[in-house]
Amino acid sequence: MAVEARPAPRVGLVLGAGGTVGLAYHSGVLRALEQVGGFVPDQADIVVGTSAGSVIGAYLRCGWSTEDLWGLAMGTHPVLSGLTPEEVEARRAELFTPSFRSVPDFVRRGLGSAFVLARTLSRLPAPPAPGPLRHLFPGGLFDMTEGHRRFNEDLPLGWPTRPLWLCAVDIVSGRRVVLGRRGAPFASLHEGVMASCAIPGFYRPVQVGNMTLVDGGAHSTSNVDVVAKANCDLIVASVPLAWDTSAAPCGLYQLPRRFAARRLSNEVAEARSRGARVLLFRPGAPEVAMHGLNFMRRQGWEAVATMAYDAAARTLDTPRFRSALGDLAA
Repeated sequence: MAVEARPAPRVGLVLGAGGTVGLAYHSGVLRALEQVGGFVPDQADIVVGTSAGSVIGAYLRCGWSTEDLWGLAMGTHPVLSGLTPEEVEARRAELFTPSFRSVPDFVRRGLGSAFVLARTLSRLPAPPAPGPLRHLFPGGLFDMTEGHRRFNEDLPLGWPTRPLWLCAVDIVSGRRVVLGRRGAPFASLHEGVMASCAIPGFYRPVQVGNMTLVDGGAHSTSNVDVVAKANCDLIVASVPLAWDTSAAPCGLYQLPRRFAARRLSNEVAEARSRGARVLLFRPGAPEVAMHGLNFMRRQGWEAVATMAYDAAARTLDTPRFRSALGDLAA
């Protein structure tokens, strides 16, 4: 009697928020997943990105390899060839270009930023701010100049053919918006990434139709539940802003991560209740201490990536992780 082949597991890859530290953390985890775990991240059926994770997800889906992402974190990628360390640092500084040019300009942008932050925190539906007011009081103190340049040079405007879902929050409705998913409002890939990265009060929100979108981390820094509801059999999640519960950091370092950790715990419970296996990568106490409290820092990316790779490699060499990823190759 012929044995019917089992269908291949449906895999979701979740890349959480985490600022520039998160970008470096993801690069280390994803490199370990491929080199040690034998899982090529772009092979995932669905990639869900939030904030820093949206950047990494977009690059993956547009053909960049884990070695490319590693090279960016380590400052050795060919796109940086010919640049001196000072020039590389200058480019990183342009991730936070002040958008104000004078004290009055700072005041009006500060008022706009306070409004965006308040709307984000309240998460209550409200009428959109009139266009003239948005123009007079733009909600963002910094521009992501280097981000715009890199996206224009490295990424197409159109979305990749394989599913890439980027999470943002609409401060008009107060609801999460998953760009790139069927039924989502139209936005270019660049707009989707910028919206998912628009830290409220820090960067200017992104207008998509009638929506005013900010960083998806305002809803959840992980958004594991998005892939859980897509009926994935296996969920692989890299979550820089949570922490490894088996190696918890001290209370001081837990404080800015508690929202992320609690939300992640609830989302993982929901995913498992739907029958999914969940493999989590989160920084342990030594990594959290090294990450520090400034998630948007411009230095130390190499150390973050290296520690993430080493920790992920150890995690991948455990029976549960070997078994789960081994089933993909079977």
